[in-house]
Amino acid sequence: MNARPHFENVTTKDLYYAVHKGIRLADARMLIALGQADATDDKALMEVLGALSAHLDLSLSHLSHENHKIHAVVEARVPGGAEHQDDDHDHHLAAFDDLRRMAEEVAMAGADRPVKLRRLYQRFAIFMADDLAHMHEEETELMPLIAANFSADEIEGIEHSIVSDIPPEKMAGFMRFMLCAASRSERIGMVTGLRQAMPVEVFDGLFASVMGEVWQFGDWARMEKVLC
Repeated sequence: MNARPHFENVTTKDLYYAVHKGIRLADARMLIALGQADATDDKALMEVLGALSAHLDLSLSHLSHENHKIHAVVEARVPGGAEHQDDDHDHHLAAFDDLRRMAEEVAMAGADRPVKLRRLYQRFAIFMADDLAHMHEEETELMPLIAANFSADEIEGIEHSIVSDIPPEKMAGFMRFMLCAASRSERIGMVTGLRQAMPVEVFDGLFASVMGEVWQFGDWARMEKVLC
C-alpha cells in the first residue's frame, strides 16, 4: 500500500477530513504511549494495553462504518470505485488480529516482556504507516469520486446515516479525538453544528460524556484545557 503524493480539493462536504484528523491524532498518541511503556511497571503497562484495545475497537468501528455506509454505496453506483479501499480494510483487519494477539503475549510474558513489548510497538508503527497511506488515498481519490457521482444532499445523507448508527459511548470517543485534532475554528464550527442539529438534552449528554463533566456551550478554553 503506497500512497501517491497526490492532493485534490473537494468542494462539497468531505466525509473523511475531520474523522481522519482525529484518527491520525489517536494513532500518533497510541504509538507514543507504546514507545514510552515500561515493561517493568505492570500497572502502567496494563493501562497502555487497555488503551490499545480501546483504540482498536474504535478503529474497527470506523472501518465498519466506511464499509457499510460509504464503500457499499459507492460500489452500487460506481462498480469497482471502492475496491482498493476494501482490500486495504482487509489488511487492517489482519493487523488488528496481530496487534491483539501480540498485546496478549505482552500481558502474559515473563522475562521476555521487554522484547515482546518492543515487537508490539514496531507492529503498531507499521499499522499506523499503512493507515496513514490508506486515509490519504480515501481523501484524495475516493472522496473526489464520491463528489463527482453523488449530489450534496446524497452526501449529507451518507454522513447522517453514519452518525445516526454510532452508539453514544462510541460517539463520545470519536468526538474527543476529532475535537482534539481540529483547529479552534473547526472545533467551534463542529460543535455549533451539532448543537443546532441535536435536542438540548442529547447535546448536553454527549458533551458531558466527551468532557467527563457538564460543559457550558461557548467555553472553548475549558474544552481545550480538558481535551487538548
